[in-house]
Amino acid sequence: MNEKIFSALVCFLIVTSCANSSLKPDTFDRDSVQRISNVLYGEVVSLKKVSIEGSTTPGTIVGGLVGAAAGSEISNSKPESEIGAVLGGAIGATLGGNLSKSIQTSEGIQLTINMDDGRTISVVQEVGTYNFIVGDLVEVITTKGKTRVSPSGIK
Repeated sequence: MNEKIFSALVCFLIVTSCANSSLKPDTFDRDSVQRISNVLYGEVVSLKKVSIEGSTTPGTIVGGLVGAAAGSEISNSKPESEIGAVLGGAIGATLGGNLSKSIQTSEGIQLTINMDDGRTISVVQEVGTYNFIVGDLVEVITTKGKTRVSPSGIK
């Protein structure tokens, strides 16, 4: 297969694998700016480190394309090339998906919070710049169905 095409596809895989929105409590996407959010208050009662898995989709697509292109080059015979493309695509999709997932996996935290209204909730988010500890007073902010936890500023 042409080395330039292969290099371009690998670069595409890397770029698309990293192009996900942040899950950190101190980073907002453009759609969240200038929107009204519901804010509730509570106290952190439990913390747990978690791992947030990345998406396999970009890597699966690119890996499948690269694998199919590489597999189709195994022979000059049309049937053998077609079989090679199918097998190469399947192998490439699997490898690309796993690579994409591992590149995008991030460190997260699960916060269990006793809310002021008597409920107990759990929120998982990516680790940000703030180090939560049990007993912290926090704001639980929900915008368009997504919830994030940040320090309340209340002492």
